[in-house]
Amino acid sequence: MTATENPRPRLRPGFTALLVIVTVANVAALVLAVAAWSEESTYGGDLTGLGMLSILVTVAALAGIAGAWLRRPWGPPLYFAAQAMGFLFLLFAAPDAITLFTFVPLALAGLLWFLAG
Repeated sequence: MTATENPRPRLRPGFTALLVIVTVANVAALVLAVAAWSEESTYGGDLTGLGMLSILVTVAALAGIAGAWLRRPWGPPLYFAAQAMGFLFLLFAAPDAITLFTFVPLALAGLLWFLAG
């Protein structure tokens, strides 16, 4: 009895391009969030808890992106959930900051989930 390994299907070019865009954007978001949290911690700001929450949501988004790169079925839904949590976090923390631009990460996460299916 031999075990056969199913080769993973190749990623489509549009899906790969979208993955590259969201990967770069979320790595940059993580770097900025860590820098902001570090500055808040160093200078005794009162937003360190919010900064840590932002870092955790970004790490969850990156885990979803990693799952999408590895073609795991949980990857795109996890990324969408993390982006939705980030949007809700923004909605409650700074409702005045919501513009049309704040819907872009959520739309890209939905598109990634749609293309993965």
